[in-house]
Amino acid sequence: MDGMKLSELVKTLGTPSYVFDTDILQERVRMVSQKLAPAKLCYAIKANPFLIRAMDVLVDRYEICSPGEFHICVKNELDMEKIVLSGVYKAEADVRYAMEQGVRHFTAESVSQFRLVQSCADKLGKKVDILLRVTSGCQFGMSEEDVRSLLREREQYPQAEIVGLQYFTGTQKKQIKKIAAELQYMEDFIRRLEAEEGFVTRTLEYGPGLGVPYFTKDDFEEDERLLDAFAALLQKERPYELVFEMGRYLAASCGYYMTKIVDQKQNDAVNVLIADGGIHHVNYYGQNMAMKTPVLSYFPQHPLQGEEEEWTVYGALCTTADILLKRLSLVDARVGDYLVFHNIGAYSVTEGMYLFLSRDMPKIYLYSEETGPELIRDTLETWKWNT
Repeated sequence: MDGMKLSELVKTLGTPSYVFDTDILQERVRMVSQKLAPAKLCYAIKANPFLIRAMDVLVDRYEICSPGEFHICVKNELDMEKIVLSGVYKAEADVRYAMEQGVRHFTAESVSQFRLVQSCADKLGKKVDILLRVTSGCQFGMSEEDVRSLLREREQYPQAEIVGLQYFTGTQKKQIKKIAAELQYMEDFIRRLEAEEGFVTRTLEYGPGLGVPYFTKDDFEEDERLLDAFAALLQKERPYELVFEMGRYLAASCGYYMTKIVDQKQNDAVNVLIADGGIHHVNYYGQNMAMKTPVLSYFPQHPLQGEEEEWTVYGALCTTADILLKRLSLVDARVGDYLVFHNIGAYSVTEGMYLFLSRDMPKIYLYSEETGPELIRDTLETWKWNT
């Protein structure tokens, strides 16, 4: 989306609001899919559930990590065959409901989770596929020994077939050596399981956590170089299916957050702008108290006069933590001007502390050049949930 279109939208759609450009999204997903083929793509909908319809023809699976996310899938009539029900905590009622709706792919993050999924499958007379998640040392997944213990008992569970492994260690990785080491670890473990447990892995689902550029000092050319380096790791043939779980890397670049300057003042030597949004709407991974400046656009609504000045931009929350930007250089900034934050297609829309101070939640639009902006969620009042 070019600057002229952004300037037009920010004035007509109102603030605060998110706009997700589905043209940018689909171009991005196609590019990633082509470079990583024949591996499959699994979209982690926690990154941005509002994009699932635009994603549907382009990804092979969806990672679902909560009952709420699953209800979103049901409401949007997604193909249940594409859903992988994951998550560190699974309740019996939620597992049963997912199976009744037709979900067949599950992950197990512990021995007890495996037994829960197997028990539900047995009671419902369903056959399911399970990926055993391997821990990287945090709360997710299970130890190698727990994986082995389940594999040794696999013949006892005809309703729950263990088809492979899942592995994810974190996000925003920009060192290909770390990613290569993780892949190598899983490949070695797969070989050991076959040699020592007689288990042949059919699927490896791996979340590489590729980093994306957000800030003005980031190297934006590194983005595609990192993907190319990752694709180069995949050149050798493997006797199992590779599925790459991605969220941020697919969705980040398609999003814009639009906010308006609603007040300005000088507090001692600091030029202050107040926006109608805030940190409850804007959340860039790696930004701490506005120490880094994200890519953004400034749209003044008046003829510019004077020279550049440095401004600190605060949001509308009554907390000193609500700092959006420090030392932002603007010419003749005034109340009524607009700021648009770029690369906000992942997480901000769901990760913010929306109930704090009972501020309204922003409007959400999908945009494409063919259809223009489409309002998919209007402003929501949150005070009703805090009383």
